[in-house]
Amino acid sequence: MSLSIMKFRLLFALVLTATTASAVDFKTQIAPIFRLKCFACHSTTKKVKGKLALDDAELPKQIGPGKNIIPGEAAKSTMWVNCTLDKDDSDVMPPEGKNRLTDEEVEIFKAWINEGASLTGGGAAPAPAPAAAMLPAAAGGVQKWTSSDGKVIEAQFMGLEGDGVLLKIQATGVTHIVPLARLSPESQEQAKTATK
Repeated sequence: MSLSIMKFRLLFALVLTATTASAVDFKTQIAPIFRLKCFACHSTTKKVKGKLALDDAELPKQIGPGKNIIPGEAAKSTMWVNCTLDKDDSDVMPPEGKNRLTDEEVEIFKAWINEGASLTGGGAAPAPAPAAAMLPAAAGGVQKWTSSDGKVIEAQFMGLEGDGVLLKIQATGVTHIVPLARLSPESQEQAKTATK
């Protein structure tokens, strides 16, 4: 088998793995957690404590750099951190005596944030998936993106938003915010030059 065929098969396997990776779906996995565990205190239909409303229409205000949910960074996201605090901590959410998230719900919430906190579908193939392989594409077309850990996906560059890259995943048609730091240096440069 020639070296070029082996390289093609390896690249194809990486793309297939990245684009079919299990991603957390907001509507079927995250929204139900918010409704069951958070809406009693954080919904415009009931009450809004701490200026935090998690209704679908209000949630985008909570997502982004410096906000309660930082796409790609669960460990820096106040909402996830507060859900993992000790039950006796005064900042734990939901508060003691309330309907706490199960370990499985905490992990799903963490995965959703790390995958980019998409509100429109499953996350980008897990956050360290998008990054640029050095395969050029027509402006605005589908390109290969390589993550800092070497995973490759096919996505269309849709722009930059703060410290994130908006990538529309070819396989799903869903756009995700991927932290620039999660991309390989080549993909970071690819994103920066695409805006020029």
